[in-house]
Amino acid sequence: MTSHSIAVVPAGLEADADQISFVWPRDGHTDANVISSLYWDLEEFAAASPAARDFYRIAAAAYLADSAVPKPAVSLHRQLRVTTFVEDPQPWEAGALSDLADLLHWLTGDSWTFSLKPEDAGLPLQVAEPADRIQLLSGGLDSLCGAVIGLRDKTSIRFIGHRDASRAVRHAQRLIDIAIEDAPYDRFEFFLRDTSRRKNHGPRSRSLMFMALGAMSAHSHGASTLWVPENGFTSINPPLDAGRGGTLTTRSTHPYTFFLVGSLLESLGIDVEITNPFTSMTKGELVAAALPDLAMPTFADALKSSFSCAKGGTQFHGGDSNHNCGLCVACVVRRGAFLGAGIQDPSEYDCELLDGSDLDGLLKQRWRDIVSLREAAEFGIPEELVLSSARWPLDTDFAGVMDLVRRGLGEIGHVQLPSP
Repeated sequence: MTSHSIAVVPAGLEADADQISFVWPRDGHTDANVISSLYWDLEEFAAASPAARDFYRIAAAAYLADSAVPKPAVSLHRQLRVTTFVEDPQPWEAGALSDLADLLHWLTGDSWTFSLKPEDAGLPLQVAEPADRIQLLSGGLDSLCGAVIGLRDKTSIRFIGHRDASRAVRHAQRLIDIAIEDAPYDRFEFFLRDTSRRKNHGPRSRSLMFMALGAMSAHSHGASTLWVPENGFTSINPPLDAGRGGTLTTRSTHPYTFFLVGSLLESLGIDVEITNPFTSMTKGELVAAALPDLAMPTFADALKSSFSCAKGGTQFHGGDSNHNCGLCVACVVRRGAFLGAGIQDPSEYDCELLDGSDLDGLLKQRWRDIVSLREAAEFGIPEELVLSSARWPLDTDFAGVMDLVRRGLGEIGHVQLPSP
């Protein structure tokens, strides 16, 4: 198996000649090949601990490596050796770095090793505005519902988002920003400048970078809690058929992911609790919990444009890249959520807008998802397939897991899908 060596360096420093190198922007340097609204020094988060900033730097480096190296067609397994620069390597030497590699293996299915090099960060003296809680706000329906519910609390909340090159996500985030009005919503971009170097268009490590960004923000603002809103059915992401288990399906917000990230934060002395308060809900139950606020005119545009689609690409069939496709697993779960919550779905789905050869092309591309969804909704998913598809925290209520899966499949079953 080929081993890939990747280096992520602050602008002004150099990688070894045999490494795939990515240069992270730094104040005063213009030679970066990474687009980022955050310089490597992370001045905006000077109030956070070095360990919290370094966690983000390492997670961001992993995301770049994950994006730049293609998955092998057969094994789907890569060996990735990542070199990156941090302020203080010492907290990572007692096992945290191997724990991070294990976490990334869990998320991506790949083998990871890291080499850390020290570099001083130019940081101002900074005291950040205090907050009680940080919430991730991606531009999806679940995070929008989480924002609506979170804003009911009489606490100080800041929202944070990550932006890549996706127009749909940027469009959704812009409309959500308008809807939440005065609540602080910090959005930061980080992705490869050269699109030809993006060899893996579904990097599973992105969720870890997003969580690390949230943890760094929480530590900087003195917030004790980081919310990662996601419905429990999607978090579990039960395999719809035997060919979808393991890392073939995303584990971004799986309960075991929260366990691993929480353990890592504790070992690094980052006193932030990372949690998903909606882990026992289906997507429809989460939408219902956000009512009646979610149905108010204030959120109308944000709700319509919230982006759930897991596959995109409908523009290749004459569709609109800002629309949800309506037929991938994530989109069908979304459609079922509105039906389950009993409210009208304002979304524009390309499967309902396209016709003729354009629609035929989209159906052909999504046909495996359609068949798997229909069969899972009709026949259910065997308990052994759900429970053996992943690792679980020791305190998991497995009866509750299976009840959640049944309720989620019930929502999917209400969606009218194309017949064979």
